[in-house]
Amino acid sequence: MGNQANKKQIHPSAVISNDALIGSGTIIGAGAIIGAGVVIGEDCQIGTGVIIESDSRIENKCVLEPGVIIGKAVTLSKNTKIGIGARITNGVSVGPDSVIKIGEIVLKDMIYKMVFKRGAWIYREDSLNDKNDE
Repeated sequence: MGNQANKKQIHPSAVISNDALIGSGTIIGAGAIIGAGVVIGEDCQIGTGVIIESDSRIENKCVLEPGVIIGKAVTLSKNTKIGIGARITNGVSVGPDSVIKIGEIVLKDMIYKMVFKRGAWIYREDSLNDKNDE
Protein backbone atom coordinates (compact mmCIF):
# COMPACT_ATOMS: atom_id res chain seq x y z
CA MET A 1 0.00 0.00 0.00
CA GLY A 2 2.91 2.42 0.65
CA ASN A 3 3.89 2.30 -3.01
CA GLN A 4 0.33 3.15 -4.14
CA ALA A 5 0.20 6.26 -1.92
CA ASN A 6 3.14 7.88 -3.74
CA LYS A 7 1.64 7.62 -7.21
CA LYS A 8 0.00 10.45 -9.14
CA GLN A 9 -3.07 9.70 -11.22
CA ILE A 10 -3.18 11.92 -14.29
CA HIS A 11 -5.87 11.39 -16.92
CA PRO A 12 -4.34 10.99 -20.40
CA SER A 13 -6.42 13.88 -21.79
CA ALA A 14 -5.06 16.37 -19.23
CA VAL A 15 -2.68 19.00 -20.64
CA ILE A 16 0.18 19.74 -18.26
CA SER A 17 3.04 22.16 -18.83
CA ASN A 18 6.50 20.56 -18.81
CA ASP A 19 7.66 22.69 -15.89
CA ALA A 20 4.60 22.14 -13.67
CA LEU A 21 5.32 20.26 -10.43
CA ILE A 22 2.74 17.78 -9.14
CA GLY A 23 2.94 16.17 -5.70
CA SER A 24 2.47 12.50 -4.91
CA GLY A 25 -1.04 11.17 -4.41
CA THR A 26 -2.57 13.94 -6.53
CA ILE A 27 -5.35 13.05 -8.96
CA ILE A 28 -5.89 15.13 -12.12
CA GLY A 29 -9.11 14.60 -14.09
CA ALA A 30 -9.93 14.49 -17.78
CA GLY A 31 -9.40 17.67 -19.79
CA ALA A 32 -7.64 19.57 -17.00
CA ILE A 33 -5.16 22.23 -18.14
CA ILE A 34 -2.17 23.00 -15.91
CA GLY A 35 -0.10 26.05 -16.93
CA ALA A 36 3.60 26.87 -16.81
CA GLY A 37 5.24 27.18 -13.42
CA VAL A 38 2.26 25.73 -11.53
CA VAL A 39 3.01 23.83 -8.31
CA ILE A 40 0.41 21.37 -7.01
CA GLY A 41 1.00 19.77 -3.61
CA GLU A 42 0.39 16.24 -2.38
CA ASP A 43 -2.96 14.44 -2.17
CA CYS A 44 -4.90 17.05 -4.17
CA GLN A 45 -7.93 16.32 -6.33
CA ILE A 46 -8.11 18.32 -9.55
CA GLY A 47 -11.45 17.71 -11.26
CA THR A 48 -12.48 17.31 -14.88
CA GLY A 49 -11.96 20.42 -17.00
CA VAL A 50 -10.16 22.44 -14.31
CA ILE A 51 -7.89 25.20 -15.61
CA ILE A 52 -4.95 26.38 -13.50
CA GLU A 53 -3.12 29.27 -15.13
CA SER A 54 0.61 29.96 -14.91
CA ASP A 55 2.59 30.45 -11.71
CA SER A 56 -0.21 29.38 -9.37
CA ARG A 57 0.42 27.33 -6.24
CA ILE A 58 -1.99 24.73 -4.89
CA GLU A 59 -0.91 23.42 -1.47
CA ASN A 60 -1.50 19.92 -0.06
CA LYS A 61 -4.93 18.27 0.18
CA CYS A 62 -6.87 20.82 -1.86
CA VAL A 63 -9.97 19.80 -3.81
CA LEU A 64 -10.89 21.60 -7.03
CA GLU A 65 -14.19 20.27 -8.34
CA PRO A 66 -14.97 20.08 -12.08
CA GLY A 67 -14.90 23.29 -14.12
CA VAL A 68 -12.95 25.43 -11.65
CA ILE A 69 -10.76 28.15 -13.16
CA ILE A 70 -7.73 29.39 -11.23
CA GLY A 71 -6.14 32.60 -12.56
CA LYS A 72 -2.45 33.45 -12.82
CA ALA A 73 -0.28 33.59 -9.66
CA VAL A 74 -3.05 32.37 -7.33
CA THR A 75 -2.17 30.68 -4.03
CA LEU A 76 -4.54 28.13 -2.49
CA SER A 77 -3.46 27.13 1.01
CA LYS A 78 -3.80 23.59 2.36
CA ASN A 79 -7.15 21.82 2.72
CA THR A 80 -9.04 24.33 0.57
CA LYS A 81 -12.14 23.12 -1.27
CA ILE A 82 -13.48 24.90 -4.34
CA GLY A 83 -16.93 24.03 -5.70
CA ILE A 84 -17.96 23.25 -9.26
CA GLY A 85 -17.43 26.08 -11.73
CA ALA A 86 -15.98 28.58 -9.24
CA ARG A 87 -13.45 31.16 -10.44
CA ILE A 88 -10.46 32.63 -8.59
CA THR A 89 -9.08 35.76 -10.26
CA ASN A 90 -5.40 36.53 -10.89
CA GLY A 91 -3.13 37.06 -7.88
CA VAL A 92 -5.65 36.06 -5.17
CA SER A 93 -4.52 34.17 -2.06
CA VAL A 94 -6.87 31.83 -0.19
CA GLY A 95 -6.19 30.88 3.44
CA PRO A 96 -6.01 27.29 4.72
CA ASP A 97 -9.17 25.21 5.26
CA SER A 98 -11.34 27.61 3.25
CA VAL A 99 -14.42 26.60 1.27
CA ILE A 100 -15.59 28.37 -1.88
CA LYS A 101 -19.09 27.32 -2.92
CA ILE A 102 -20.33 26.29 -6.38
CA GLY A 103 -20.07 28.95 -9.09
CA GLU A 104 -18.56 31.70 -6.94
CA ILE A 105 -16.16 34.31 -8.30
CA VAL A 106 -13.43 35.36 -5.84
CA LEU A 107 -11.88 38.77 -6.53
CA LYS A 108 -10.09 39.44 -3.20
CA ASP A 109 -7.72 37.58 -0.88
CA MET A 110 -9.27 35.26 1.69
CA ILE A 111 -6.70 35.38 4.47
CA TYR A 112 -8.63 33.53 7.17
CA LYS A 113 -10.30 30.14 7.16
CA MET A 114 -13.48 31.20 5.35
CA VAL A 115 -16.58 29.98 3.61
CA PHE A 116 -17.47 32.09 0.57
CA LYS A 117 -21.02 31.98 -0.83
CA ARG A 118 -23.17 34.38 -2.85
CA GLY A 119 -20.39 36.93 -3.17
CA ALA A 120 -19.81 37.23 0.59
CA TRP A 121 -17.99 35.50 3.40
CA ILE A 122 -20.55 33.58 5.44
CA TYR A 123 -18.08 32.27 8.03
CA ARG A 124 -14.69 33.45 9.25
CA GLU A 125 -12.56 31.55 11.74
CA ASP A 126 -11.65 34.74 13.60
CA SER A 127 -15.37 35.34 14.25
CA LEU A 128 -15.34 32.44 16.72
CA ASN A 129 -13.61 34.76 19.21
CA ASP A 130 -16.67 37.04 19.27
CA LYS A 131 -19.30 35.90 21.75
CA ASN A 132 -22.94 36.38 20.89
CA ASP A 133 -25.24 37.05 23.86
CA GLU A 134 -28.53 35.24 23.56
